[in-house]
Amino acid sequence: MNALLDIKGLSAGYGRIPVLHGVECSVADNEILGILGNNGMGKSTLLKTIMGILSASAGTILYSGQDITRWKPGPRAQYGVGYVPQGRGIFPNLSVLDNLRMGIVSHGLDQEDALRNIVLDFPRLETLLDRSGGTLSGGRTANSCAGPVPDLRA
Repeated sequence: MNALLDIKGLSAGYGRIPVLHGVECSVADNEILGILGNNGMGKSTLLKTIMGILSASAGTILYSGQDITRWKPGPRAQYGVGYVPQGRGIFPNLSVLDNLRMGIVSHGLDQEDALRNIVLDFPRLETLLDRSGGTLSGGRTANSCAGPVPDLRA
């Protein structure tokens, strides 16, 4: 089985402060990998390096067989690699629907199709689209379930 994400000998850090030392892991399609550790153990550094927010000082990051190690974050995101930081990176005064629209705008996608696909992936969003983004808990959309797709042409 080919790995969706394959990390080999990954090293990274902040300036002259090394944090990651030869990290190795593979994640297959439809597999979930949990990264556990105390504060300061390098979890966020690993994720930021996978996303391209931090540059790798050594090693490779392969995504769907493509070497993305030196790619900038934008092309990685367009290729399907994403990073959701622990903080609430939303616009709290905008509706959930408008927050989703903000995320779609820079990708050159058809807005209606993109929103429909998001709701298909996260059906519980359907009942939350009109709510203010600031009223949702951090994990509110993490548990998706089947449901009808709304008309998002508003």
